[in-house]
Amino acid sequence: MRGFFSALALVMVGSVLFTSCLNSEQPNNDFEEQLIKDTTAIGLYVRSNGIPALKDASGVYFLITEAGSGFPPKNTSEVRFNYKVSILGSTTPVQQSTSPLIINIQQLIPGMKVGLSLMTPGSKAKVFIPSSYAYGETGSQGIPPNSNLEFEVELISVTKPPSEANQLKADTLALDQYIETNDIENVIKDSTGLRYVITQEATGPTATLYDKVKINYTGKVLATGTTFFTGSNGPTTTFDSRVINYIYALQAGLTKMKAGTKATFYVPSVLGFGNQEVRGAGGVLVPANSNLLYEIELVEIVD
Repeated sequence: MRGFFSALALVMVGSVLFTSCLNSEQPNNDFEEQLIKDTTAIGLYVRSNGIPALKDASGVYFLITEAGSGFPPKNTSEVRFNYKVSILGSTTPVQQSTSPLIINIQQLIPGMKVGLSLMTPGSKAKVFIPSSYAYGETGSQGIPPNSNLEFEVELISVTKPPSEANQLKADTLALDQYIETNDIENVIKDSTGLRYVITQEATGPTATLYDKVKINYTGKVLATGTTFFTGSNGPTTTFDSRVINYIYALQAGLTKMKAGTKATFYVPSVLGFGNQEVRGAGGVLVPANSNLLYEIELVEIVD
């Protein structure tokens, strides 16, 4: 069905730390009112049915039913997945894939962009999407207007361009040279390409991919030492601050840290901002393909 691949007038945008979030443009009052109705109805449904779903700041609810591994798709990734979709509360699918779909995530409805961005390859999930991020007041074939939807999704794989592997190899060589030249000790080399040093160990619980966290951090461009951000981050009404919401390097690193731990991350560009030029605090430029250095403290894992 073609409707499934039609994105609404919302886009996913990146930031200098977060992997993606919903557009910050103010929606109109009708949209806001409908979204409140949608999320209230979904919240009541999952609670009354004993479904331990988590709520994303966007209003999408999700439940990981089978864990995968690796990193979730970026907002430009090509993904391969299976799906089945029903109207919330119905057991009869209105759409489902007959074979794995391969598609750029930008072509999907906003709710599916959010859902897939919260999944790692090999994982399965239930994703509960407000009508506002699905087919809205127009509906689609077999889906009435203002219908909240329940997706069963299996993310099979995320396509990585060959250039990314070559860039990661160059990045890690540069990081290892930097570490050797500066006589940095006790460096742990992660299989992802991240290099890190635990500077203060703690005894609290270890963060998981779906934990909400509070962190203090300073980010620098490795080659120049230029600071592009220093400060704190944690859950807000518009950002969950789950580990999976952050750039790949922080996903890899924070899941190795206990609450109270401090560490220094040496970040290959592929696990940072990749081939995109970004602006940090005060307009500081982070050039494309920049290796990074983070000094980070996992302050708290938020219940």
